[in-house]
Amino acid sequence: MTMLTVMGLRAGYGKIEVLHDVGLSVGRGEIVALIGANGAGKTTLLKTICGLLRPIAGSIEFAGKSIVHRPPHKIVALGLSQVPEGRAILRRMTVLDNLRMGAFTRRDAQIGRDIDAVFERFPALGARRHKLAATLSGGEQQMLAIGRALVARPSLLLLDEPSLGLAPKLITQIFLIVRELKKEGKTVLLVEQNARQALQIADRGYVMERGRIALSGSGEELLNTPEVQQTYLGQEPDPKSPQAKGDGGSKIRHAADDGFH
Repeated sequence: MTMLTVMGLRAGYGKIEVLHDVGLSVGRGEIVALIGANGAGKTTLLKTICGLLRPIAGSIEFAGKSIVHRPPHKIVALGLSQVPEGRAILRRMTVLDNLRMGAFTRRDAQIGRDIDAVFERFPALGARRHKLAATLSGGEQQMLAIGRALVARPSLLLLDEPSLGLAPKLITQIFLIVRELKKEGKTVLLVEQNARQALQIADRGYVMERGRIALSGSGEELLNTPEVQQTYLGQEPDPKSPQAKGDGGSKIRHAADDGFH
């Protein structure tokens, strides 16, 4: 079942158009990676999906419903949460209050239980629940941002550069968390600068270039694509791969192949 469908999306800032006829989809239970250079339009796409930017044209459907004209808080209430680039935690509030803010659209009696589940997942946060968020390390702040999004009980989680600025050990931990979320049945759209690790855990992926979707395919297929290897992995293409051989064994889609831009 397709959870998120974006078609013909154009968006930007003022008179500057950043996204040009973008199309992608995310199926229930998938991890879908979106990679691309800085300035390619990845964060703009997530902001538009979340309702923070109004599109110029195109459609966005979540769980079969159009969300193009819905305000952000109502999109969150439908089950779509974002962990923004830079974390955007509330630094002058405690860890516990940050997590409570994640439940601002909820009115049920299970909020406390879900916050406890975050502390169980991230013991470091539990130990510092009454400390100001500003006192947390970078890795702990990222855990807090993820935990806050989870408290909203999302069916689709958008992660924008979760490994940005973290030490290698913490980056590994973040990707393990994403794997765990998939095992728990969560659906994830992952925007990530670390193309190799993102595609290694992704069911499918998209490559964005200059505001357009340039390539799409499975995570494994994209890892073996010469364009991805040269541009995003810093390695020479594998001459044994079907993509390099051009023998027709690849299912990689280019933008011109199917109208996805």
